[in-house]
Amino acid sequence: MNRVFFLCLLFFFTSLTNLFGQKLKPGFNKQEFLEMIYLSARHADTVYYKNIPKPEKFKIVYRSPIMGLLNRWDLAISKDSVAAISVRGTTRSSESWLENFYSAMVPATGQLTLSKDFTFKYKLANNPQAAVHVGWLLGTAALSRDILAKLDSCSRTGIRNFIVVGHSQGGAIAYLLTAYLRQLQQEGRIAQHIQFKTYCIAAPKPGNLYFAYDYEAATANGWACNVINTADWVPETPVSIQTIHDFNPLNPFKNARGLIKKQKFPLNLAMGYAFNQLDKPTRKALRKNQKYLGTLAGKFVKKQLPEFVPPPYFPSANYMRAGNFIILPADEAYYQIYPNTSENAFTHHLLGAYLYLTRKLPAP
Repeated sequence: MNRVFFLCLLFFFTSLTNLFGQKLKPGFNKQEFLEMIYLSARHADTVYYKNIPKPEKFKIVYRSPIMGLLNRWDLAISKDSVAAISVRGTTRSSESWLENFYSAMVPATGQLTLSKDFTFKYKLANNPQAAVHVGWLLGTAALSRDILAKLDSCSRTGIRNFIVVGHSQGGAIAYLLTAYLRQLQQEGRIAQHIQFKTYCIAAPKPGNLYFAYDYEAATANGWACNVINTADWVPETPVSIQTIHDFNPLNPFKNARGLIKKQKFPLNLAMGYAFNQLDKPTRKALRKNQKYLGTLAGKFVKKQLPEFVPPPYFPSANYMRAGNFIILPADEAYYQIYPNTSENAFTHHLLGAYLYLTRKLPAP
């Protein structure tokens, strides 16, 4: 921690004349986002990102150890004293992919035991119906203590502006981390003068509709966005399963069976049959989802993290996109360079494709 503190202090003094004049501004900023692509690419040791430039304004001053299911993050600081919390996305390892497949939902408020000496107590939303992806919550939990310690070190040097960024799985964690940090700020555990801004890149759906509502309210007016290539399939995941129990409590489906029974014969039979044909498959799909992507996947997680305690799962898999979206349209010129005929299913998901489309956006 001392090393990070002194590095933050160094940046503080070298940019002292600009520090209090430099503040993050709401809204998508093309140049700011390009820096986030450059920074996110630094996580990868792969030829896929060899042509992506290094950040021009940000310098990485800290790289975390590997935590959780191969999660990692970087702390970078810009020349004008903005700190970036850059979360790594999925690696090629099976442990990292397990975090994605461990996709049952858990309540957005609760606790998650990772080891005998660490139980992550969290609140990501105010709505009691809000729920999130358990695998990415595990990743958020694993990184949380280290991130909070470095955030405190930077804050003590006078740094007040923080960008949270992540690509793919890193973007999913960036969603949950943003919600966590903002809730800590509401509780007075993070100073009110700290400003957070979030760039999720190609992130999947982080939770259900009620988490999305809370997240969008907390980051309203341009303080968070998810940037999406329209050809990319990853933001369409996880698979959503909506049952009648995913609606708000006051809805016409709650007493549907009772209303159907009151209808005259044979209308009651026809309506009852139709209702069952629509209702039962979704409930069956939800049970299978929790069996395989919750209970079974949780057993594999325990093999990697023996002291992990699988939590009770939330009875839903109604995943929804969340936040303000910046759309990168994949046009004809794009498909000439990145065709759908590629054997690589991740062609449209990699940072190179996002960089190409971002550069085509008009200047701010």
